[in-house]
Amino acid sequence: MGQLVPLIVTPSLNHADEIEFIKVVGGPEAWADGGGMFEIIDGHCRWIASEQVPLDDLECSVFTDVGEAKHAMMLHAGIVRLAFTPYEEGRQFIELGNKYGWSLDQICKTFHRSENYVNARVDIAEGREDVCLAVQAREINLAQATQINRAKDDGLKTYLLDQARVHGATARTLEVMRHNWEKENIFAATGVHPNTPQNAALMDPPAEPECIWCGEGGQSEHFRQLTVHWYCIKQLMSVVNQVGTKNIGRGNIAGAASGSG
Repeated sequence: MGQLVPLIVTPSLNHADEIEFIKVVGGPEAWADGGGMFEIIDGHCRWIASEQVPLDDLECSVFTDVGEAKHAMMLHAGIVRLAFTPYEEGRQFIELGNKYGWSLDQICKTFHRSENYVNARVDIAEGREDVCLAVQAREINLAQATQINRAKDDGLKTYLLDQARVHGATARTLEVMRHNWEKENIFAATGVHPNTPQNAALMDPPAEPECIWCGEGGQSEHFRQLTVHWYCIKQLMSVVNQVGTKNIGRGNIAGAASGSG
């Protein structure tokens, strides 16, 4: 199937000045073009196997810092071979960011993972210690830990952790428990159900009915309903708009004004 995972290598350097030389001159390509050698940090078996396939070229992830390369090696091994827990991955992502100044975009591109993937594991690693330990011991999974950490109350977190670790509550069950607990506590503290906020906007009052013939409101006790087909309403209103009391009066006024002119 060919090469599935790149090798992790660093330039084979004799002293620190050569690291600066690589950065200034043009990176690993310039080092290789000048005859510089590379040391394999991870991928020795792949390199040996490539001679038997054979493969002339192997893809490599090149790091100028051995410490960064070791972190990359651990993450590649953990992600690809599924040896790492989400907590361990999160700790490595944090280490790369804090110690070596890696950006989120750089981490995502290097390990071919999304921002959500990285952030979810960092959140776990920065969360409560007992939740981290439960993830590390594989007693709960990432989704369960995420729901536990979203709880705002420490007592609720402890309860949810127990439900997940001891009783096997799924992430969905923990989410429902968390929402129900928050609603009950809001109601107990305020007496107001969270789904009916006190400051909800009031609906506009219904408009005062008017007579379609004379156009006046009031005296609602004198209103009557007429039965009419829906498809006749347009024609009826057309007639009303022409000969209704309000329009007849306006027509007379307009006529009188025209006659006096």
